[in-house]
Amino acid sequence: MSDLVLSARAEVAQRSFSGGRKYRWLPFWLLLPSLLVLLALQVYPTLYSIYLSTTRVRRGEFMHVGLANFERLLRTPSFLESLRTSLAYSVTYVLLTVSSGMMLALLLNRRFKFTGFYLVIIFIPWVISEVVAGTMWRWLFQPTYGLLQSWINMYMPFLGDRLYTTAGGALAIVVAAAVWRGLAFTTLLSLGALQTVPQEIVESASLDGANRFQRFFHVILPLIRPTVLVMVLLTSIQSINSVGLIVSITRGGPGGATRTAAYYLLQVGWEQGDFGTGAAISVILFAINVTLTIAYLSIIGRHRDW
Repeated sequence: MSDLVLSARAEVAQRSFSGGRKYRWLPFWLLLPSLLVLLALQVYPTLYSIYLSTTRVRRGEFMHVGLANFERLLRTPSFLESLRTSLAYSVTYVLLTVSSGMMLALLLNRRFKFTGFYLVIIFIPWVISEVVAGTMWRWLFQPTYGLLQSWINMYMPFLGDRLYTTAGGALAIVVAAAVWRGLAFTTLLSLGALQTVPQEIVESASLDGANRFQRFFHVILPLIRPTVLVMVLLTSIQSINSVGLIVSITRGGPGGATRTAAYYLLQVGWEQGDFGTGAAISVILFAINVTLTIAYLSIIGRHRDW
Protein backbone atom coordinates (compact mmCIF):
# COMPACT_ATOMS: atom_id res chain seq x y z
CA MET A 1 0.00 0.00 0.00
CA SER A 2 2.81 2.38 0.83
CA ASP A 3 4.40 1.70 -2.56
CA LEU A 4 1.13 2.61 -4.28
CA VAL A 5 0.88 5.84 -2.28
CA LEU A 6 4.45 6.77 -3.08
CA SER A 7 3.98 6.08 -6.77
CA ALA A 8 0.75 8.12 -6.83
CA ARG A 9 2.50 11.02 -5.15
CA ALA A 10 5.38 10.79 -7.60
CA GLU A 11 2.96 10.83 -10.52
CA VAL A 12 1.15 13.89 -9.13
CA ALA A 13 4.46 15.66 -8.59
CA GLN A 14 5.56 14.81 -12.12
CA ARG A 15 2.31 16.18 -13.56
CA SER A 16 2.61 19.35 -11.48
CA PHE A 17 6.19 19.85 -12.66
CA SER A 18 5.28 19.32 -16.31
CA GLY A 19 2.26 21.61 -15.92
CA GLY A 20 4.44 24.27 -14.32
CA ARG A 21 6.88 24.08 -17.22
CA LYS A 22 3.98 24.27 -19.65
CA TYR A 23 2.60 27.49 -18.13
CA ARG A 24 5.95 29.08 -17.30
CA TRP A 25 5.72 31.50 -20.19
CA LEU A 26 2.03 32.31 -19.71
CA PRO A 27 2.64 35.65 -17.90
CA PHE A 28 4.94 36.75 -20.71
CA TRP A 29 2.36 35.97 -23.40
CA LEU A 30 -0.29 37.83 -21.43
CA LEU A 31 1.98 40.90 -21.19
CA LEU A 32 3.13 40.70 -24.80
CA PRO A 33 0.39 42.98 -26.27
CA SER A 34 1.17 45.71 -23.76
CA LEU A 35 4.91 45.32 -24.36
CA LEU A 36 4.42 45.64 -28.12
CA VAL A 37 2.36 48.81 -27.66
CA LEU A 38 5.03 50.21 -25.31
CA LEU A 39 7.77 49.41 -27.82
CA ALA A 40 5.82 50.98 -30.67
CA LEU A 41 4.76 54.17 -28.86
CA GLN A 42 7.62 54.81 -26.43
CA VAL A 43 10.86 52.92 -27.04
CA TYR A 44 11.03 53.11 -30.84
CA PRO A 45 10.18 56.87 -31.08
CA THR A 46 12.79 57.61 -28.40
CA LEU A 47 15.52 55.66 -30.18
CA TYR A 48 14.56 57.16 -33.54
CA SER A 49 14.66 60.68 -32.06
CA ILE A 50 18.18 60.02 -30.79
CA TYR A 51 19.20 58.89 -34.26
CA LEU A 52 17.40 61.82 -35.92
CA SER A 53 19.21 64.29 -33.65
CA THR A 54 22.49 63.35 -35.35
CA THR A 55 21.16 64.10 -38.85
CA ARG A 56 20.25 67.12 -40.96
CA VAL A 57 18.00 67.36 -43.98
CA ARG A 58 19.93 68.37 -47.09
CA ARG A 59 18.32 68.30 -50.54
CA GLY A 60 15.54 66.10 -49.25
CA GLU A 61 17.88 63.53 -47.69
CA PHE A 62 18.99 62.91 -44.11
CA MET A 63 22.74 63.48 -43.77
CA HIS A 64 24.66 62.31 -40.71
CA VAL A 65 26.24 65.29 -38.90
CA GLY A 66 27.11 63.77 -35.53
CA LEU A 67 26.76 66.17 -32.60
CA ALA A 68 26.69 69.29 -34.77
CA ASN A 69 23.01 69.95 -33.95
CA PHE A 70 23.74 69.96 -30.22
CA GLU A 71 26.76 72.21 -30.63
CA ARG A 72 24.75 74.68 -32.71
CA LEU A 73 21.90 74.68 -30.19
CA LEU A 74 24.19 75.38 -27.25
CA ARG A 75 25.56 78.39 -29.14
CA THR A 76 22.11 79.72 -30.10
CA PRO A 77 21.00 82.57 -27.78
CA SER A 78 17.30 81.99 -28.45
CA PHE A 79 17.52 78.35 -27.33
CA LEU A 80 19.47 79.24 -24.18
CA GLU A 81 16.86 81.89 -23.43
CA SER A 82 14.12 79.27 -23.85
CA LEU A 83 15.90 77.07 -21.30
CA ARG A 84 15.95 79.96 -18.82
CA THR A 85 12.26 80.60 -19.48
CA SER A 86 11.54 76.91 -18.92
CA LEU A 87 13.41 77.04 -15.61
CA ALA A 88 11.47 80.10 -14.40
CA TYR A 89 8.17 78.65 -15.56
CA SER A 90 8.83 75.22 -14.01
CA VAL A 91 10.04 76.48 -10.64
CA THR A 92 7.12 78.88 -10.27
CA TYR A 93 4.60 76.29 -11.42
CA VAL A 94 5.88 73.54 -9.12
CA LEU A 95 6.04 75.78 -6.05
CA LEU A 96 2.56 77.23 -6.54
CA THR A 97 0.88 73.98 -7.57
CA VAL A 98 2.35 71.84 -4.80
CA SER A 99 1.84 74.40 -2.03
CA SER A 100 -1.70 75.32 -3.13
CA GLY A 101 -2.66 71.66 -3.53
CA MET A 102 -1.34 70.88 -0.07
CA MET A 103 -3.29 73.75 1.50
CA LEU A 104 -6.51 72.68 -0.22
CA ALA A 105 -5.91 69.09 0.87
CA LEU A 106 -5.45 70.21 4.48
CA LEU A 107 -8.79 71.99 4.31
CA LEU A 108 -10.59 69.09 2.65
CA ASN A 109 -9.08 66.61 5.09
CA ARG A 110 -11.08 68.22 7.88
CA ARG A 111 -14.19 66.63 6.30
CA PHE A 112 -16.64 69.49 6.58
CA LYS A 113 -19.93 69.67 4.70
CA PHE A 114 -20.04 69.56 0.88
CA THR A 115 -16.50 68.20 0.62
CA GLY A 116 -17.48 66.07 -2.36
CA PHE A 117 -18.94 69.09 -4.13
CA TYR A 118 -15.75 71.09 -3.63
CA LEU A 119 -13.70 68.18 -5.00
CA VAL A 120 -15.83 68.15 -8.14
CA ILE A 121 -15.30 71.90 -8.58
CA ILE A 122 -11.54 71.47 -8.18
CA PHE A 123 -11.45 68.65 -10.73
CA ILE A 124 -13.32 70.51 -13.47
CA PRO A 125 -10.17 72.26 -14.81
CA TRP A 126 -8.30 68.96 -14.86
CA VAL A 127 -10.73 67.35 -17.32
CA ILE A 128 -10.70 70.37 -19.66
CA SER A 129 -8.22 70.10 -22.52
CA GLU A 130 -5.22 72.42 -22.57
CA VAL A 131 -6.36 74.12 -25.78
CA VAL A 132 -9.82 74.92 -24.41
CA ALA A 133 -8.40 76.11 -21.08
CA GLY A 134 -5.75 78.22 -22.79
CA THR A 135 -8.27 79.84 -25.15
CA MET A 136 -10.47 80.73 -22.19
CA TRP A 137 -7.58 82.33 -20.30
CA ARG A 138 -6.53 84.27 -23.41
CA TRP A 139 -10.03 85.71 -23.72
CA LEU A 140 -10.11 86.63 -20.04
CA PHE A 141 -7.07 88.88 -20.46
CA GLN A 142 -7.82 90.45 -23.82
CA PRO A 143 -7.06 94.21 -23.55
CA THR A 144 -10.42 95.30 -25.01
CA TYR A 145 -13.04 92.85 -23.75
CA GLY A 146 -11.27 90.56 -21.28
CA LEU A 147 -13.27 90.07 -18.08
CA LEU A 148 -10.29 89.75 -15.74
CA GLN A 149 -8.42 92.53 -17.54
CA SER A 150 -11.40 94.84 -17.02
CA TRP A 151 -11.42 93.95 -13.34
CA ILE A 152 -7.68 94.68 -13.13
CA ASN A 153 -8.18 98.04 -14.85
CA MET A 154 -10.84 98.91 -12.31
CA TYR A 155 -9.32 97.71 -9.04
CA MET A 156 -5.61 97.15 -9.74
CA PRO A 157 -4.57 99.71 -12.36
CA PHE A 158 -0.92 99.58 -11.26
CA LEU A 159 -0.62 96.22 -13.03
CA GLY A 160 -1.25 97.86 -16.38
CA ASP A 161 -4.12 97.97 -18.83
CA ARG A 162 -2.49 95.45 -21.21
CA LEU A 163 -1.18 92.67 -18.99
CA TYR A 164 -1.44 90.15 -21.83
CA THR A 165 0.98 92.06 -24.04
CA THR A 166 3.80 92.53 -21.51
CA ALA A 167 6.57 89.99 -20.99
CA GLY A 168 6.07 89.47 -17.26
CA GLY A 169 2.29 89.65 -17.53
CA ALA A 170 2.10 87.03 -20.28
CA LEU A 171 4.31 84.62 -18.33
CA ALA A 172 2.22 85.21 -15.20
CA ILE A 173 -0.98 84.43 -17.13
CA VAL A 174 0.48 81.18 -18.46
CA VAL A 175 1.65 80.14 -15.00
CA ALA A 176 -1.74 81.01 -13.47
CA ALA A 177 -3.55 78.96 -16.11
CA ALA A 178 -1.21 76.01 -15.56
CA VAL A 179 -1.63 76.16 -11.78
CA TRP A 180 -5.42 76.44 -12.13
CA ARG A 181 -5.49 73.35 -14.32
CA GLY A 182 -2.95 71.23 -12.41
CA LEU A 183 -4.27 72.00 -8.93
CA ALA A 184 -6.59 68.98 -8.95
CA PHE A 185 -3.67 66.56 -9.38
CA THR A 186 -1.63 67.82 -6.44
CA THR A 187 -4.75 68.15 -4.27
CA LEU A 188 -5.70 64.53 -4.89
CA LEU A 189 -2.21 63.20 -4.10
CA SER A 190 -1.89 65.39 -1.01
CA LEU A 191 -5.34 64.42 0.27
CA GLY A 192 -4.58 60.74 -0.18
CA ALA A 193 -1.29 61.12 1.70
CA LEU A 194 -2.87 63.08 4.54
CA GLN A 195 -5.51 60.42 5.07
CA THR A 196 -2.77 57.85 5.73
CA VAL A 197 -1.35 59.84 8.65
CA PRO A 198 -2.37 58.24 11.98
CA GLN A 199 -4.52 60.67 13.91
CA GLU A 200 -3.14 59.34 17.19
CA ILE A 201 0.27 60.82 16.40
CA VAL A 202 -1.23 64.20 15.49
CA GLU A 203 -3.37 64.25 18.63
CA SER A 204 -0.38 63.28 20.77
CA ALA A 205 1.63 66.18 19.33
CA SER A 206 -1.30 68.51 20.02
CA LEU A 207 -1.46 67.36 23.65
CA ASP A 208 2.27 68.04 23.94
CA GLY A 209 1.62 71.68 23.07
CA ALA A 210 2.46 71.77 19.36
CA ASN A 211 0.51 74.32 17.35
CA ARG A 212 -0.84 73.76 13.83
CA PHE A 213 2.32 74.82 12.05
CA GLN A 214 4.52 72.69 14.31
CA ARG A 215 2.24 69.68 13.84
CA PHE A 216 2.37 70.05 10.08
CA PHE A 217 6.10 70.69 9.60
CA HIS A 218 7.40 68.35 12.35
CA VAL A 219 4.81 65.55 12.36
CA ILE A 220 2.68 65.41 9.21
CA LEU A 221 5.19 66.52 6.58
CA PRO A 222 7.89 63.95 7.52
CA LEU A 223 5.29 61.17 7.28
CA ILE A 224 4.09 62.20 3.79
CA ARG A 225 7.52 63.26 2.46
CA PRO A 226 7.75 60.41 -0.11
CA THR A 227 4.41 61.44 -1.63
CA VAL A 228 5.46 65.07 -1.71
CA LEU A 229 8.71 64.19 -3.48
CA VAL A 230 6.85 62.10 -6.07
CA MET A 231 4.41 64.97 -6.54
CA VAL A 232 7.27 67.41 -7.09
CA LEU A 233 8.86 65.03 -9.59
CA LEU A 234 5.70 64.55 -11.64
CA THR A 235 4.83 68.25 -11.70
CA SER A 236 8.42 69.12 -12.67
CA ILE A 237 8.33 66.75 -15.64
CA GLN A 238 4.89 68.01 -16.60
CA SER A 239 6.00 71.65 -16.54
CA ILE A 240 9.13 70.98 -18.59
CA ASN A 241 7.16 69.20 -21.31
CA SER A 242 4.09 71.45 -21.23
CA VAL A 243 3.32 73.22 -24.50
CA GLY A 244 -0.46 73.17 -25.02
CA LEU A 245 -1.29 76.13 -22.78
CA ILE A 246 1.52 78.23 -24.21
CA VAL A 247 0.38 77.55 -27.77
CA SER A 248 -3.24 78.44 -27.04
CA ILE A 249 -2.55 81.49 -24.83
CA THR A 250 0.52 83.37 -26.08
CA ARG A 251 2.19 81.27 -28.83
CA GLY A 252 5.51 82.02 -27.17
CA GLY A 253 5.07 85.79 -27.18
CA PRO A 254 5.32 88.60 -26.65
CA GLY A 255 8.85 88.76 -28.00
CA GLY A 256 9.62 85.19 -26.91
CA ALA A 257 8.85 85.92 -23.25
CA THR A 258 6.86 82.67 -22.88
CA ARG A 259 8.83 80.57 -25.35
CA THR A 260 9.93 77.59 -23.31
CA ALA A 261 12.21 74.84 -24.60
CA ALA A 262 9.19 72.64 -25.37
CA TYR A 263 7.61 75.40 -27.45
CA TYR A 264 10.99 76.06 -29.11
CA LEU A 265 10.97 72.39 -30.14
CA LEU A 266 7.51 72.86 -31.67
CA GLN A 267 8.68 75.90 -33.62
CA VAL A 268 11.92 74.39 -34.92
CA GLY A 269 10.69 70.87 -35.57
CA TRP A 270 7.22 71.43 -37.00
CA GLU A 271 6.89 75.05 -38.08
CA GLN A 272 10.38 75.36 -39.58
CA GLY A 273 10.72 71.71 -40.61
CA ASP A 274 14.21 71.29 -39.11
CA PHE A 275 13.69 67.76 -37.82
CA GLY A 276 17.33 67.16 -36.89
CA THR A 277 17.53 70.21 -34.62
CA GLY A 278 14.06 69.53 -33.24
CA ALA A 279 15.10 65.97 -32.38
CA ALA A 280 18.22 67.33 -30.68
CA ILE A 281 16.01 69.58 -28.52
CA SER A 282 13.82 66.61 -27.63
CA VAL A 283 16.91 64.61 -26.61
CA ILE A 284 18.06 67.48 -24.38
CA LEU A 285 14.62 67.63 -22.74
CA PHE A 286 14.67 63.84 -22.36
CA ALA A 287 18.06 64.06 -20.63
CA ILE A 288 16.72 66.76 -18.27
CA ASN A 289 13.70 64.58 -17.40
CA VAL A 290 15.90 61.53 -16.76
CA THR A 291 18.26 63.59 -14.58
CA LEU A 292 15.37 64.92 -12.52
CA THR A 293 13.93 61.43 -12.12
CA ILE A 294 17.24 59.95 -10.96
CA ALA A 295 17.80 62.85 -8.54
CA TYR A 296 14.33 62.57 -7.00
CA LEU A 297 14.53 58.76 -6.76
CA SER A 298 17.87 59.02 -4.98
CA ILE A 299 16.38 61.52 -2.53
CA ILE A 300 13.39 59.25 -1.93
CA GLY A 301 15.72 56.30 -1.38
CA ARG A 302 17.78 58.18 1.19
CA HIS A 303 14.67 59.26 3.11
CA ARG A 304 13.35 55.69 3.02
CA ASP A 305 16.60 54.45 4.54
CA TRP A 306 16.24 57.02 7.30
